[in-house]
Amino acid sequence: MYKKLFKVFLGACISMSLLSSCAIKKTNHSVYRASFESDVPSLDPIQVGDTQSHDVAYNIYDGLVTYRPEIIGKGQTLSDLVPDLAQSWTISPDGKVYTFKLKQGIKFHNGREFIADDVKYCFERLANPKNASKGLWTLNALPIEGIKKYQEECKAGNKNATLKGIEVIDKYTVRITLERLIPFALHVMAMSYYYIAPKEELEKWGKDYTMHPVGTGPYKFKEWIRGVRLSLVKNPDYFEPGLPHIDELRYLIVPSEDSRFMRFEKGEEDHHAPIPSARFDKMLNDPFWNKIGAKALRKIEDLNDPQQSHIIKAPLLVTQYLGMDTKSAPFTDKKVRQAFNFAINKQEIIDRILNGRAIIARGVLPKGFPGYDENRPVPYPYAPEKAKQLLLSAGYKDTNNDGFLEKNNKKFEITLWHNQSDVYGRLAMAVQSNLKDIGVKIDIRSMQWAPYVEKIRRNEAIFFRMGWQADYPDPDNFLWTLLSSDNIGQDNATRYSNPVVDKLLKQAQSINDWNVRKKLYQQVEGIIIDDAPWLFMYNSVDYKIVQPYVINQQIHPLIQNVMKIVDIKK
Repeated sequence: MYKKLFKVFLGACISMSLLSSCAIKKTNHSVYRASFESDVPSLDPIQVGDTQSHDVAYNIYDGLVTYRPEIIGKGQTLSDLVPDLAQSWTISPDGKVYTFKLKQGIKFHNGREFIADDVKYCFERLANPKNASKGLWTLNALPIEGIKKYQEECKAGNKNATLKGIEVIDKYTVRITLERLIPFALHVMAMSYYYIAPKEELEKWGKDYTMHPVGTGPYKFKEWIRGVRLSLVKNPDYFEPGLPHIDELRYLIVPSEDSRFMRFEKGEEDHHAPIPSARFDKMLNDPFWNKIGAKALRKIEDLNDPQQSHIIKAPLLVTQYLGMDTKSAPFTDKKVRQAFNFAINKQEIIDRILNGRAIIARGVLPKGFPGYDENRPVPYPYAPEKAKQLLLSAGYKDTNNDGFLEKNNKKFEITLWHNQSDVYGRLAMAVQSNLKDIGVKIDIRSMQWAPYVEKIRRNEAIFFRMGWQADYPDPDNFLWTLLSSDNIGQDNATRYSNPVVDKLLKQAQSINDWNVRKKLYQQVEGIIIDDAPWLFMYNSVDYKIVQPYVINQQIHPLIQNVMKIVDIKK
């Protein structure tokens, strides 16, 4: 999110501490600046499986369909699917055949026109197991006709293998045939793994393509200095008239949360989220940033009105959890997993570490998400004595009277991993303290995001912090993606497996009637909650602070930052 800098003028402030009470003035501001705590893992669409990569990639690429970027009429929601590279589409009566008419005249950033062949190539590239896409799991949710045969031929080295279910009808028409009805198929195709890139660039750069990304999106790749910064520039040939507004998006890599926020306070960044815990109350109480006051903003469920506040607030479709590898001791025992859930004081963590920016999770699905059960109570309230009883029944005792439990002469000691973040570090310490109270010794380790994700995928961390933000607004995206046996080795990082859950999830995938599907998903969620592969923590509420000269920033439920509609007051 950043622009070519023509001229920047900051209103003078006597000191940084007085900045919030000064008007920040900018003239001809054409660079939009933001920061990440760690480097972006990849800009290759089939490897864009994390929020940071998606934040950048969304500006470079387009898919066939996408989510509504902004509300412009009555009855619209940001979760609505709208055309992107597709002009229109039809669905066969049996719900298995999707025929897309493509927009004509769209150009890739290298100048070549986008055509139907590009869709087939990119979908086949995603499906080829030799490419080891992070999105390979989505093809279990989107079973394209002939997928198994195609993948077998790819593994056998057949360079002429073709995926039967992807047909190029003509230059601007592509047909996708599924093996069975999938009620949320279009939502899967809106994911970043299905973004379209040109064949010639992908083949030219090979494994180095991530450093030379080419799409059709509102911004073109400019430069990427690993661990330092990443820049995109405005695409003058973008197919949406008048967009984007900003000339350059510039992302800096700044590991320290305090340093990142200090940059915002100095006027060197244009938005910041989340606001650091140590500064949160001060910013909410500062009338320059929040005219309506902290108490009023906390009470409002969501707000995006610069006349009232330069702090945008909205609940996120995110569930934060601590994963427990169900195939590794001691988490092979359900009683242990349940005990860990009862041992953690989640409300205290929300109040003291998150400044109240969350609600206790009632299960897997976040509040406000389709299928969320408003009537389900908090499944594991803070009950340390109950946790101790469960561990005792699982065979753990304090035989040495040193305050720590043992079993078979082995101390109950586990490492809790988290990605590097001040907030997650404090969260881990709170969990460490709570578990110490029930006799479990916890060691805390942290890593930068990209290697951390890979460590979890390799099952090298059996107790870890993780969160999931919705890719698409259907319970399948949480329940099947994260907890089906199909996805062990992919996003089912806890290796949780329950044949009843698997059967019900498959059943829900094959039904169009939402009311029937909803009941099935709520049944599934109840089973998962009892099995407790996760330590269910909280659903996040985001507060994004935005410089006064920024126009049209928002908190989108499915897209990290929709930068093509953002502008700067000239």
